[in-house]
Amino acid sequence: MSASSASSSANAAFAPFANDADALTLGELNVENHSDHVAIFGNLEIRRDVQGLRQAQALKTVLDAVVAALASADLPTQAQTPGDTTARQVKNPFES
Repeated sequence: MSASSASSSANAAFAPFANDADALTLGELNVENHSDHVAIFGNLEIRRDVQGLRQAQALKTVLDAVVAALASADLPTQAQTPGDTTARQVKNPFES
């Protein structure tokens, strides 16, 4: 990914916690927006060059937006996790 596309994708209007659809990529680092959380996963090598500076600035922009959204909200001490994620055994559809 070029430095300009990494920078421009992060500079797009990313509103943390606004929806379950927005996502952006910085190098191999993915940022996914959800209404109850923001997921950040992958790998980003920030090198000591112009591209590294742009990637670091783009990452800072995203994290600053997340911090601002959290700081301006009335937050619980700890968020509740979805209760319907318990494991259950199901019949294997490939067995007769």
